[in-house]
Amino acid sequence: MKLSRWLPPVLGLAVFLTTMFGLGLIVSDWTSRNLEMKALVSAVEDSESAMQWTDDQIQAVIKKYGENGKLTDAQQKKAFDALSEAAYAGNFAIGAAGEEVAKVSVLPWHGDIKNAQSAYLAHNRAWQDYMQKATDDPTLLFKSQPEINGTFEAAEPLMKTAVPVPALFDLKKRVDTIFAPQQSAGPTQEVALQAAFSPVLIG
Repeated sequence: MKLSRWLPPVLGLAVFLTTMFGLGLIVSDWTSRNLEMKALVSAVEDSESAMQWTDDQIQAVIKKYGENGKLTDAQQKKAFDALSEAAYAGNFAIGAAGEEVAKVSVLPWHGDIKNAQSAYLAHNRAWQDYMQKATDDPTLLFKSQPEINGTFEAAEPLMKTAVPVPALFDLKKRVDTIFAPQQSAGPTQEVALQAAFSPVLIG
């Protein structure tokens, strides 16, 4: 058989196999990205839940002790002891959630997912640092924390960029929900409750 007769089919088969192999690699990488982001988003959701739980505990203490007006010295001590305990518990819960975020395995060449993971971990650590300090000094719970807000804002674009296209597991919606603006009921009640603590905060 002449070379010219069997060479084209062989070349065609080689091109076909190479194409299929390349497509297989692309699909495999896309699948890996989706699985990695699924794990990361789930861990981030748990972390956000821990932060919300912590905030709920703190607000419950403030409401309990602050809704009847200015506190006596004895009430103030009880209130700040309770706030310290809430911050301590929150630090533990948020720290445990942060460990799960850090455990998410990401392939070395998935730099966008790794960057998103690192950025969110910075936010989690900012919360841990806040709670650790508030355990010793609960008055910090009444002060703004730009580091927490800043790290959250920094993580948002990186998390959204890391979502694969197309995305599985409803990842885009879940990430959008994590970073959706939080609606506030307004500062009036919060200011009124915190006013009960003002003698300690001002002193």
